[in-house]
Amino acid sequence: EDKYKMFRLKNREFTFTVDDSTLPCGLNGALYFVEMDQRGDWDGHGNTAGAKYGTGYCDAQCPHDIKFMKGEVNLLNWNSTKTPPEGHYGACCAEMDIWEANGRATAYTPHPCSKAGFTKCEGTECGDNAAGERYFGMCDKDGCDYNNYRMGDTSFFGMGQDFTIDSSKPVTSVTQFLTHDGTDTGDLSEIKRFYVQDGKVIENSEASVL
Repeated sequence: EDKYKMFRLKNREFTFTVDDSTLPCGLNGALYFVEMDQRGDWDGHGNTAGAKYGTGYCDAQCPHDIKFMKGEVNLLNWNSTKTPPEGHYGACCAEMDIWEANGRATAYTPHPCSKAGFTKCEGTECGDNAAGERYFGMCDKDGCDYNNYRMGDTSFFGMGQDFTIDSSKPVTSVTQFLTHDGTDTGDLSEIKRFYVQDGKVIENSEASVL
């Protein structure tokens, strides 16, 4: 209970079954990984809470509403009148959005960062929208996403039998993280997606707008 479960994704695949049939436009059913420290930055001194108490969160949007970072309170310039409240520092780390979807659309998106692990950012490094610095920060906030409709296949995912994947029914999502040499320690070379529905394996659609 004092450690987060770690997923070693390279040279592996991650599979789950989801039903988004009741999620309308404007809602987002999300499943994602972030590069958090396994012990929630527990160090036995400044942070004696750790993973057991949920510390150590970060993501590629570098959120400023994280109240504790690496054992320190994010108190400087804390603004409780904003929604959500926010402080001076942001909590940055790489993020892999495995599934962001509703009954009408779906996407998966890697959000890399220029530094490994949790970074307590400030200033330009955070890439704050309000400062006009979104594209100057250490993380790719937009990410390299794949949305079938926007990539040109308007009939791939949606409600009903006219779509390749019928979102009115459960679907199994399979994401493979392939390495250049087929080993767990190799460099990530490709993130591959396919689906399984009604016993049929469905390859991801090809982009036609690039």
